[in-house]
Amino acid sequence: GSFPAGFKIKRFFILYGKKKLFRADHAHSKCSQIIIPLAGRIKIKIISKNFKKIYNLSPYSKKALFVPTYNWITIYFENNNDSLVTLCNYKYDKKEYISSFKEFKKIISR
Repeated sequence: GSFPAGFKIKRFFILYGKKKLFRADHAHSKCSQIIIPLAGRIKIKIISKNFKKIYNLSPYSKKALFVPTYNWITIYFENNNDSLVTLCNYKYDKKEYISSFKEFKKIISR
């Protein structure tokens, strides 16, 4: 597979799993992401304007997940040693995060 056209990596980071703890739980207004599983089993819930879907990722699936802007993402790890790398096409900027689900619902209903 290839990256979406025009996707330029501006930053990346690795997330390590914590069993029973979820990560992310926000959306982005300017940053799209590509999530690549490194180890273990990872469940990713995406809520967008048009759908709600759960993706199951593992390194064995040889798949990555593209998450465009204005998609609410929540990440669940099966075990403590599960990990993923996230590639971002926008520099880190706390102001472009949408951290309130209520606010997110208001934005996508416009």
